[in-house]
Amino acid sequence: MSALPHIRTAVPADAQAAIDLVRRSIIELCHMDHGGDRWTLEGWLANKTVDNMTHWIGRPGTNVFIAEIEGAMAGVGAVTDQGEILLAYVDPAHRFKGVTKAMVGEMERLAKEVRAERMQLTTTETARAFYTALGYVPEDEPGDIFSDDANVLIKEFPQEDGQA
Repeated sequence: MSALPHIRTAVPADAQAAIDLVRRSIIELCHMDHGGDRWTLEGWLANKTVDNMTHWIGRPGTNVFIAEIEGAMAGVGAVTDQGEILLAYVDPAHRFKGVTKAMVGEMERLAKEVRAERMQLTTTETARAFYTALGYVPEDEPGDIFSDDANVLIKEFPQEDGQA
């Protein structure tokens, strides 16, 4: 039985390893989305830099998390205080070990703590079934003529008694 992921807040010293993990995850695990197309990959990876990761880690209102298994970085996630998941990537060596589920659970816990009303993310085809299994649904109804992105998924938080 493998160890459960430990989730911690990222620090600037994590930026290089974190961005390397994100890039590796996109290249190796998201083939359904990029199809190995060089231009698609270049566009997707363009903002996945050490400088940007360092900025995301330090940006007020954004929370970057590191998932570790037995001390090794296994995943990287980021969520805003409004509940928007910006990043959720797993190291290919740790896929199917509960890493992303643990990170999303921590991101949802934090969003509830700061009283976000819901979670939101733009999914890949690779991750769609995963998020659907966690209760995320399309933001817009299929065929909604006003929707410009069918990949936006949301998860509403139930209102607690006494909340408007």
